[in-house]
Amino acid sequence: MRVVAGKYKGFNLKSPKSNNSRPTDNKVKEAVMAMLFPYKKDFTVLDLFSCTGQMGIEFLSHGAKEVVFGELNNSNYKILKENIEKTKSENTVSIRGDFRKVLEILKENNKTFDYIYLDPPYKEDYLKISLETILAYHLLNKNGIIISESDRNIDFSHMTNLKLIKEKKYGRKIIKIYCYESDISR
Repeated sequence: MRVVAGKYKGFNLKSPKSNNSRPTDNKVKEAVMAMLFPYKKDFTVLDLFSCTGQMGIEFLSHGAKEVVFGELNNSNYKILKENIEKTKSENTVSIRGDFRKVLEILKENNKTFDYIYLDPPYKEDYLKISLETILAYHLLNKNGIIISESDRNIDFSHMTNLKLIKEKKYGRKIIKIYCYESDISR
């Protein structure tokens, strides 16, 4: 795993030895960042199911003002901290815990984000729950963007307050980019 572009381009990132994670392929990372270009000015990012932090670090590499990482798994969290340390960035916050706990902490601290990246375990209902919670807690800034990485069979058409603005399929995986229904001016 490596950072594909920006300030930290070429940095090799540590990855877990176990097969319980699904690191985002470099071509997918490049495509996500290209779909979001041009980036917002002084943007903030939440990488909620961050695993080793590679997507959040990619956002840092592209000029994020701050990235908040959330990760439950203890061994992944240790690797996440090592990867962040490698960048020497002071613009990060790491929270170890269940995604619901992380979202609650962010709500209590009045944090909001321009970009929220969600790549939860595919077999759980975590994506639906996290999307609903993010919207209920108002964690997305006006004109903010939510990026989800999931199994292509997951359907969110019932979430009428989100507008799908882009999507791209990679085998069984699909990247979807959403904004609030009222923020379609992007």
